[in-house]
Amino acid sequence: MWIGLTLLLPVVAILITALPVRAAVAGTAAALLAALNVAVAVTIAVQLAAHSPVTLVPGWLAIDSFGGIVLLLETFGALTALLFSVGYLKSPHISDRRRKRYLLWLHLFLLALYAIPLLNELALVWLALTLTTLFSVFLVSFERTPAALEAGWKYALLTTLGAALALLGMLLLYWALTRAGGSDFTWHGLTRAAGKMPVSIVSLAFLLMLVGFGTKAALIPFHAWLPDAYSQAPFPVCAMLSILESVAIPYVILRLVGTLGAVHGSHAPQWLLAFGLVSAGGAALLILQTHEYKRLFAYSTIENTGIILTAGAMTSSHVKQAALWQMIAHGFTKPVVFLAAGIMFMLVGKLRISEVRGVLSKSWVIGSVVMLAGLALAGAPPFAIFLSELAILKNGMMGGQAWVVMLLAAFMIVSFCAITYHLFRMVLGRTPEDSARDRPVIALACRWALVLALVPVLVLGWWMPPFLHHLITGGAAALGGTSP
Repeated sequence: MWIGLTLLLPVVAILITALPVRAAVAGTAAALLAALNVAVAVTIAVQLAAHSPVTLVPGWLAIDSFGGIVLLLETFGALTALLFSVGYLKSPHISDRRRKRYLLWLHLFLLALYAIPLLNELALVWLALTLTTLFSVFLVSFERTPAALEAGWKYALLTTLGAALALLGMLLLYWALTRAGGSDFTWHGLTRAAGKMPVSIVSLAFLLMLVGFGTKAALIPFHAWLPDAYSQAPFPVCAMLSILESVAIPYVILRLVGTLGAVHGSHAPQWLLAFGLVSAGGAALLILQTHEYKRLFAYSTIENTGIILTAGAMTSSHVKQAALWQMIAHGFTKPVVFLAAGIMFMLVGKLRISEVRGVLSKSWVIGSVVMLAGLALAGAPPFAIFLSELAILKNGMMGGQAWVVMLLAAFMIVSFCAITYHLFRMVLGRTPEDSARDRPVIALACRWALVLALVPVLVLGWWMPPFLHHLITGGAAALGGTSP
């Protein structure tokens, strides 16, 4: 019942948006439905922490602990993004028709996003991921400027190419499944047949899927679409794209590794480890040299995705638990980062880091929130990302993978220094003489969205709800691994 409600609520929001009502009414209804969906996701998470996986349609719609983590992060991110969008859409240069169009595409995107952790059939998982591209391209290009249109179509072209490669990999994987005498193309069906599938076919299939889904997640070197897309998309859209790239897609990739890791000689964990390290290291260097804060936060998404995938590819079960902790910490942190950046943009009207100075002196509230969000993202103590990264390094060292730990530690240090350097320049720097700007009127919905998004960031560094701890333990079991 609860699983069905998770998918039904976005459908209701779509129908309300399609009715002849004002965008303000549709937006308010959407925010209320999103809040209800968070409550549903929490209910499912509590059930998963206490019982076995929750099933609605056997073989088709079901969710386990790992999926429960993903769904919780998706629904909470959607609530903050929708609430912020209610205020963002009040801008006078946006017509009511365009506002409703924005809400429609966002609801369709969220419907596809929610389906990813609920679907058991891999072909349908691929379809849901592909639909997220189809719907989000219109959100990326929402401003309709030449730069936004170019960014949207670059995003669509490259991620669609990645989807084609992933589909080819899935066809090969299904062929390997039939060669092993199986026909159930679900997560459980693949797990049962994994030991009998041809190694060479499985290896090629996984590599194609890793490249395909990695393009969608903007893993390095497949990240060419990301800087422009994030630079042009509205801030709440950036927050949801980050959830897609660092939560939903890693969920699919890590489940594949956990499933296909049983195929001896497939080298799936090794391939994932390589791509994860390259992405974490490359993103850290990109953060160091970026010139726009939206791109800065976009590159940090790549870095955190790389860390999650690297930890998920390591052999220790405790490292895999830390990887899920990192996913939770980043999944709750990134919405507040982009929403705080959105309000900072309303205050200063600039995107280039070199043109943003003295935010704290202009507004101590906005400056303080931007500082908190940036430090949480950088991995400063006592925030949750610091604790999860520390757990990855500690358990990785105990698991005997010292060289991986040392590389990750170096990348984390570079990223921390780069983010804090850019952050301090913007928040604490001197206000330029020619930067006088009337203080904007920030919509109440935007303020409440930011406050709501900030709550888990402040809480998780000090206390983790017991049901989240149980979800991490149960979710790590789906990834395999051994005790250190």
